[in-house]
Amino acid sequence: MGRQAGGRDGSCTGERNSEWRPKKPREQAEVKIKARAHYEAGHWLQPQGIETPEDVDRVIGFLLSVKEEYHSAAKSLSLNRDILPPGFPDHEFIVGINPTHGKGAIIFGYEEFNFATLGDTESAEEILYHIAGHEAYFPERCELPVDHIREAVKDFVFSGGGLPTCVTWQPVA
Repeated sequence: MGRQAGGRDGSCTGERNSEWRPKKPREQAEVKIKARAHYEAGHWLQPQGIETPEDVDRVIGFLLSVKEEYHSAAKSLSLNRDILPPGFPDHEFIVGINPTHGKGAIIFGYEEFNFATLGDTESAEEILYHIAGHEAYFPERCELPVDHIREAVKDFVFSGGGLPTCVTWQPVA
């Protein structure tokens, strides 16, 4: 049974579960760059900043345009969430896009919680995406239309790293 976090129409509205908000807001001036994204090999050392909704569109557009299977996903990190010792983020947010089918999926991990989007179609096995050549396996039945994924990414980035409310989530073991 999936965790209902919002509507399936792609609109990110609804109540947020406070457990998915950053536990301690960072003590600093307003963060201009909201998140960083890794989706090409060179981004591991120098990730791309995300400041605006158009930056999210750029990342999704790149994933839609690339024909190489080794660049079909992006890892995004909110800069408004805690950093754990020795400098690792307290979360993981991976977005996979399948340009052939016009679908995508998200995995969100935080502490002992791991969720993936709950798709509207059955798939018989795990789905493999790649982040700059590194494999990222997604569970079965996780893909949604790209527009829903795009809105969920924007919700994640501009909510300070909260669990997006416009998609339904399924637990991942």
